[in-house]
Amino acid sequence: MATTHNATGFAEFVSQVAPWGGGAGQFSVLKFHVDMAAIAAELAATVDGSAADIVQLWDIPVGCKILGVLVNVTTVEGAAATVAIGDGTQPAGFMAAGSINALTTTTMLGSSTATDAYAIIGGKLYLTTDTLDLTFATAADIDLAVFDVYVMCIFINV
Repeated sequence: MATTHNATGFAEFVSQVAPWGGGAGQFSVLKFHVDMAAIAAELAATVDGSAADIVQLWDIPVGCKILGVLVNVTTVEGAAATVAIGDGTQPAGFMAAGSINALTTTTMLGSSTATDAYAIIGGKLYLTTDTLDLTFATAADIDLAVFDVYVMCIFINV
C-alpha cells in the first residue's frame, strides 16, 4: 500500500518557492533538487517504489498555473525505477513514468509529443491549494537517484 510522505517543509525545497514580490502575472521557473538519499534520511523512512509511494514536493498556491515540468537525472537509481509527476487529482498529470535509472533530461508538457493529462489542456490552473507530487514505481527502495525537477509556472493571483 502506498505511503504519502510530505516533504514540502524540507529545507531543500522551501528555499525554491517562487518570489512573490513581482505580483500577478509573474512567470517563474522553480527548481527542486531531489536527492533521494537525503529525503529518505530526513523522512527516516524508505520510499518504496514497488508500493507506489508518493513524495509531496511543493505546496501549490491558489492562482498558480503550472505550464509544464522538466526532469534532469544526474545520478541514477541503480535499478529500474520511475517517477511520475502530478498532483492530488492526477498523479501523472504532468509526467507519466519517467525513468530515474538513466542520465537523461525529460521534458513533459509543451512538446509536440506530450500526451500526459495536463499537456493536452496546456497546463493546470489551481483554484484550490494542492501539492506537486512525485509518485515512484518499480524499485522497492528509492534511495540513490538524484534529479532536478523544473516547474514552469505563472502566478495569476498572489
